[in-house]
Amino acid sequence: MTMEIFLQYWGGICYLSSKVFIVRAEFLSYDRNCRLIGWIVYLLGLPAWVILFVSKQNWIAAAVEVAGIPSLILGIVITWKQNNNPNKYIDWSIRAFTGITILLGIVFSIYTFGGVKKFSQVLELIIIFGILVSNYLLARRNPYAWLTFTSGHISTGTLMLIQNKPLLFVQQMLSLIPAIIGFRICIKKAKAKSYIE
Repeated sequence: MTMEIFLQYWGGICYLSSKVFIVRAEFLSYDRNCRLIGWIVYLLGLPAWVILFVSKQNWIAAAVEVAGIPSLILGIVITWKQNNNPNKYIDWSIRAFTGITILLGIVFSIYTFGGVKKFSQVLELIIIFGILVSNYLLARRNPYAWLTFTSGHISTGTLMLIQNKPLLFVQQMLSLIPAIIGFRICIKKAKAKSYIE
């Protein structure tokens, strides 16, 4: 097995498993442990994705993954403490780190390719929205996190397909299933809660 295939299995299995755990948590009354496992498994898969993105000079996508680390840690902490309201300074710091990291990724990509000239760069820009916004919203338990995940999955899947990484293309398409299920469950819960209030 080549290193690239190993990285595809590592990254793909971790990311798909994390979505399954986090969606499963939506069906449980005590969801803390399942949600924690989902966040931790997601974090464990992150190095494989960063290596794969860097190997193809997908600087923006690599920056998105690195920028997502504080949001993932926030998700773990919020889930552990069962508190959806992080300290405002921590929240601000995460936003600042995310913005700076993504900006650096975009600048490096533009420098490397002499502008936004490749289709892969456009896909990476869409990934920024889909992945980072959804990770942040998911950490805050906002149901629309699942909807924004779909644009990230479709863009990442397309990028993997054009860069000859079929395992990750399939994983991204399969990840649409838990994203859609998660969205539907969260919307039902939000409607039920609004009726009670």
